[in-house]
Amino acid sequence: LVKLAQLSQGGPKIAEMLGGRPVDPATRDPKERQLLNLVEEMSIASGVPVPPVYVMEDKSVNAFAAGPDPSRSVIGVTRGCMELLSRDELQGVIAHEYSHIFHGDTRINARTTAVIAGIMAVGVIGYIMFRFVGPALARSGGRGKNNPGPALGLAIVVGGLAIWAIGSLGMLFGRLIQAAISRQREFLADASAVQFTRNPDGIAGAL
Repeated sequence: LVKLAQLSQGGPKIAEMLGGRPVDPATRDPKERQLLNLVEEMSIASGVPVPPVYVMEDKSVNAFAAGPDPSRSVIGVTRGCMELLSRDELQGVIAHEYSHIFHGDTRINARTTAVIAGIMAVGVIGYIMFRFVGPALARSGGRGKNNPGPALGLAIVVGGLAIWAIGSLGMLFGRLIQAAISRQREFLADASAVQFTRNPDGIAGAL
């Protein structure tokens, strides 16, 4: 629930968490100007409202879309993506991210990430019980027959180990499911990028 609340704050919050800064609509930077023009072009092609655009000062080639719905989504692009890709390639990347917004992928990703975070929290609780709480209780108190510490500590250790294992397996399967969903949505976004741009060479060159 905490992770879902964080990811539901809107695209700008997520972009800021990733180190992005908003691009000023009146910027004079030619690369940023070109980026804004491409975002506006893809807004017309996709029918999605123009989202705020964020830049991450990173040399890697990457981009993302984030937000619970089209009205609160943003598109983020790294500096490396702007500097190293041609205009057609960058257009393909922007169209790809527009597809994620158009098809609701950003909302799906937020929910699956929140579920995996919850499963991971269960595993962490089990580990704490197994590694710290149980042994501490087992060592507490005296050695009398009426001392419940060792028995209680052993029970917590066993229970914590079971919860840790369940949480770990759940997180593994959760990530496998997320990867399978993500793979299909990425293929769809690539196809949509071609549909929006009418230029398969752009997204192909970027990839």
